[in-house]
Amino acid sequence: MPAIKTVIYLDVLLLVNFLVAYFLLQAAGLLSSQHAAFSRMVCASGIASLSALILFAPELSYPAQILYKILTACAVVGVAFGLQGLRRFVTAVCWYAALNILLAGLCITVILRTGTPLLQTANLTVYLRISPVVLLLLSATSCGAVWLVLHFSGSTPQTTRTIGIEFELCGAPVRLRATLDTGCHLKDPVTCLPVLLISWPAAKGRLPGGVNAFLGQWFQGLHPSTPPVGASLRVIPCNTAAQHALLPGFAVADISTITETGMQSLGRTAVAFCPQPFQSGEYEALYGSDFL
Repeated sequence: MPAIKTVIYLDVLLLVNFLVAYFLLQAAGLLSSQHAAFSRMVCASGIASLSALILFAPELSYPAQILYKILTACAVVGVAFGLQGLRRFVTAVCWYAALNILLAGLCITVILRTGTPLLQTANLTVYLRISPVVLLLLSATSCGAVWLVLHFSGSTPQTTRTIGIEFELCGAPVRLRATLDTGCHLKDPVTCLPVLLISWPAAKGRLPGGVNAFLGQWFQGLHPSTPPVGASLRVIPCNTAAQHALLPGFAVADISTITETGMQSLGRTAVAFCPQPFQSGEYEALYGSDFL
């Protein structure tokens, strides 16, 4: 193990790495169109923070160092966003790694401009003579830069067109057309994940009979306490400038998009229903910008 060149405060090392990982995971989620619950983000950031302790371990071989970095990146991203398909997982891992490299570049720039010497490096982990506040600001800058680019460049094509959605409800497959609504921000209170909003009048003909009977009673103000057989009730808060309401919804095993190459899992697990038809008859459901 290389000789320690300076005093390293373990609590500062862990806390700073925790916050840095949180910022970078937020940015990686934006770039890969994925959203994680706060609890998952905390757990993932904690794992990323603990992975920095490799700094104190005996020097590993170079291939082992690379393997360690890859495995920890996969673990951090997996805990944060889950496994929502191999392609989405690899995309998130690559963005997370790229943002870490970007942050390292920003830190090196600060070192070169200020003359701050490198203090400790081991197993591809670097401890710098740099203020924790500066490091956090650089992390926030990386995340903010990603947000600005996405904000001013507009939405990507795949999130603006109408897409096909499929999920299973009461044992029956349900296929709907959904389109993007940037004002749709419904969240499942149990999982904190985005919810698909469905117009009951538009989708009624594609839903199981038990679901239609339940929703009919709900929207008549009866609020039945027993959900349809095979369904798990979710009550979804809907807060807008015009009204505050509780919408009926159901937990589902998974929601997938229908693509030319097959089904692509989104990792979303709840749908909500509203009693109003949408303005256009070209779709039956709405999703928010954080849904895909």
